[in-house]
Amino acid sequence: MPRYEVRLAETVNAPLSEVFDFFADHERFTTLFGSHCMRIREGELEANGIGSVRRIGSGRSSFDETIVAFEPNRRIDYQVTRGSPIKNHLGQILFTSDNGRTQIDYVIRFDPKIPCTGKLLVLVLRAMWKRNAPQALKGLERA
Repeated sequence: MPRYEVRLAETVNAPLSEVFDFFADHERFTTLFGSHCMRIREGELEANGIGSVRRIGSGRSSFDETIVAFEPNRRIDYQVTRGSPIKNHLGQILFTSDNGRTQIDYVIRFDPKIPCTGKLLVLVLRAMWKRNAPQALKGLERA
C-alpha cells in the first residue's frame, strides 16, 4: 500500500454529467494542476476511457498516466505508467450528485522514487491544485 496520500474534496455548483465530462477530458483535467497534456493512446471503448494514456508535460520531465477504471458519472481511476518522481501510484476520483451540485472526492496515493521526498511531493500537489483548480471549476459553474 502506498505510503503517501493527497485527498482533495470539492463541491461544484454544476450538474454531475458536466463535471464528470470535464474530469474525463484529458486536456481539461490537467488544467486543474496548471499543466497540459495530450492523449497518446485512445481507450478501449471511449477515447478517454479505460486503457487511454495521457502524456503530461514535455521532454524529459513528461510522464504518462493510464486510465484503469472508468464508470461514467461515477468514477475515474488512473495510474502513472511512465516517468514521474513517484511509484505505486493510484489516482481515484469519485463523483456524487447532491441537489444539482457535484461532490468530488479525489485521492492520490503514491510512494516517492527518491527517499525523503514524499512530504514535499504532497505539498507540491496540494499547492498546484489550490492555485489552479478553483478557477477551472468556477468555469463549470458559469457554463
